[in-house]
Amino acid sequence: MEIIKTIDYEEEMGQDYVDYAMSVITERALPDVKDGLKPVQRRIIYSLSELTKSDSPHRKCARIVGDTMGKYHPHGDSSIYEGLVNLAQNWKLPIPLVDPHGNFGDVSGSGAAAMRYTEARISQYAEEGLKDLKYCEFMPNFDGTENEPVHIPFLVPNMLTSGATGIAVGMATNIPTHNLEEIADAEIAYIENPKISTEELLDIVKGPDFATGGIINVDKETLLQIYETGLGRIKVRGKVEVRDAGRGRKSICVTEIPFTMIGGTEKFLNTVADLVRQGKLPAVVDIADRGDKDGECLAIDVKKGTTDEEIEKILNLLYKKAGLEDTYSVNMNCIYNKKPEVMGLKRVLETYTEYKWEVYTAKYERLLAEQKDVREVKSGLLEAVDVIDLIIEILRGSSTTKEAKECLMYGKTENIKFRYKGSIADAQELHFTEKQTDAILAMRLQKLIGLEVDILMKELEEAEKKISKYEKLLKSKAAMKKQMITDIEDLKKRYAIPRKSKIESLGEIEIEKEQVVATEETVLLDRFFYIKSAPRNVFEKNQDIARKFDLNVMSTDRIAIFDSEGMVHIIKVSDILKKQTKKDKKFRINDKGIQIFEFCGMSHTADVVAMMNVADMTESQNLVFVTVEGKAKRASSALFDTSRKTSQAMKANIVYVGYEAEYVVAETENGYSIKVRSDELPVQGKGAGGVTLISLRRGDHVVNAISAGNDTEFSGIKLSDMKAVKRGGKGNKKGK
Repeated sequence: MEIIKTIDYEEEMGQDYVDYAMSVITERALPDVKDGLKPVQRRIIYSLSELTKSDSPHRKCARIVGDTMGKYHPHGDSSIYEGLVNLAQNWKLPIPLVDPHGNFGDVSGSGAAAMRYTEARISQYAEEGLKDLKYCEFMPNFDGTENEPVHIPFLVPNMLTSGATGIAVGMATNIPTHNLEEIADAEIAYIENPKISTEELLDIVKGPDFATGGIINVDKETLLQIYETGLGRIKVRGKVEVRDAGRGRKSICVTEIPFTMIGGTEKFLNTVADLVRQGKLPAVVDIADRGDKDGECLAIDVKKGTTDEEIEKILNLLYKKAGLEDTYSVNMNCIYNKKPEVMGLKRVLETYTEYKWEVYTAKYERLLAEQKDVREVKSGLLEAVDVIDLIIEILRGSSTTKEAKECLMYGKTENIKFRYKGSIADAQELHFTEKQTDAILAMRLQKLIGLEVDILMKELEEAEKKISKYEKLLKSKAAMKKQMITDIEDLKKRYAIPRKSKIESLGEIEIEKEQVVATEETVLLDRFFYIKSAPRNVFEKNQDIARKFDLNVMSTDRIAIFDSEGMVHIIKVSDILKKQTKKDKKFRINDKGIQIFEFCGMSHTADVVAMMNVADMTESQNLVFVTVEGKAKRASSALFDTSRKTSQAMKANIVYVGYEAEYVVAETENGYSIKVRSDELPVQGKGAGGVTLISLRRGDHVVNAISAGNDTEFSGIKLSDMKAVKRGGKGNKKGK
């Protein structure tokens, strides 16, 4: 019988999207707090551990990617290879989890070679994290043919030492890397005192530690807030040395780039070159990447005689304008028990230590069970040595292995032929366990040699010691803590490296503003959209020069260009002056100028309606707008004093923009005119469409307009000769 279910489409799609989002969040983009790995990273490392050892030959990356994809991660090979490459790059991870061989890219942004050319193996540090993997939880892979680890049991929180970055649906993560020794000490401190405060932890963890080194410009209060909440911003800055470049010149060398500049060193050098071309770094004479295998060196050579003060100003400009100092946004978002959570430092240590207890408990329960089996077998073998003659007699007298086992385990003698009748009573007293019996039956005669018996006794003693140790660890929380700390201290001794990033509170960079000398200028715009600026005294001597608009300004001013499509464009006069001054050529007033489109986003289909000085635009002055469709409005001119280069002035095609006067007059294509008092128009905001100024007849449109007083002449008629009417009228035919 067919059942039809009615489902709300919106609800179903919403739920499907939530399911998809959670899948991306938990299965792709965010690391798990327990091992600091995303699923693809975990699968790569596990697959590597099956194929290689840290001291074995490297294997082709194509083979590693293929195994990972076929067994554990059925997605694109490019994403797997990218994950493998990231785990191997020592400029991203202070301690890489993959040991690379071949071209894996470089810090400047060059990509890795194709996977068929590169090789890799598991790193020693990652291998260390896999030592206790057999005691951890496994789950079936995507098709149920293999098992893969749920987590990899690193000895310290790998999420903090290796960091993470990822973008999910509706959320992201950006966890900085940290120094292994500091995180190890913080983990020890938390194990010893779970009530330790974040502030106390920050006496141990100084802050992030990036593989590229550099300087982290942050104060203690900001760091505390970041590690309390898991969210915040820090400034990362490159490390610089001023070196002797020879011939009396100095060179500013960037020896350690900020972490945010990975892949962007070429962009940095290009930005410096742009600043030189703009005249903002006049002392710079050469820019080069002089880095080699021994270290980074982005060199900026300065002129002979450049003072330390001038170098300091250059550095400040590089920090502020070229990206030598940048902002790193910390977002410690991770997966905990299959749910995303933003964690502070203490919360990370808490959840990780909780997982660590689970691993250690499972480990020592397994080891205890194994050693109890060893004790059982060794003690059985030693007992067997004492009655070896009887055992040999039982074996010789048995017809089957089953009969011999039953005799050794339960004392059954019915089917066994004994050589001596007195042996029957002794055999009936035997009570070996099944494991002991199997070991006895598998025992070689060489075990009867005196030295071999001594070895058995030592092995039994060793097993007893281990059993005692493991039972103590499982029963005593203090003993387990001590063992955890011992293991962490051992790891720290073998893998800790010095901190690379220096943490200082350097404050904000301040750049001295250029002292610009304001000069009197006249901006000229012709009907072909060429714009230029000439000294005012020069323009006054050349009044006959062709132009559509001219505007007296200062060189420090900005001008507002209103176009026929209702947009306003803001242009700095200084930008016009810079652009029109060519190298080795002095600007002349008869020069053509530059097309206005190079300064703003004006449409090529629009025309310029008005040009005004932004400095004149104030709250007390209104602008009047008149559109092709006969609409009009007033708007405060201060609204158009904006930092945006282009914005909307009116939602219509306009024919006139001007400062408000007593009247507004409009003229249509068919010769109808109307005169209205300006105060009849409402004051509206930017983008507003206005109200009806003149009711147009079919096929007619406004071609000209003005806002002026009665003494003004418009289209050959003095305004005083026109009668003012209410807005919205149809107007009068010219001459009537």
